[in-house]
Amino acid sequence: MCYKLVERFSVCGCLYFQHAVDPCEAYGQRGHTVQEKTVLVGYTCDKHTVRRGEPTPKGTTWPDSGYSSAKGY
Repeated sequence: MCYKLVERFSVCGCLYFQHAVDPCEAYGQRGHTVQEKTVLVGYTCDKHTVRRGEPTPKGTTWPDSGYSSAKGY
């Protein structure tokens, strides 16, 4: 099975980097597909980052990352 690794920002989903296809023996044959694996990196891209002092765009909601910064976790 061929794989293509794609790195995306974890919150906005924008593309960070797309790696070349890691080919298998069947690469290029009819009916053979490339499976895309996504790795989440960082938080948000520059386009979707709210800078300090700037208002948050109206209607923006940020999903919980699932990580806790509270002590004891």
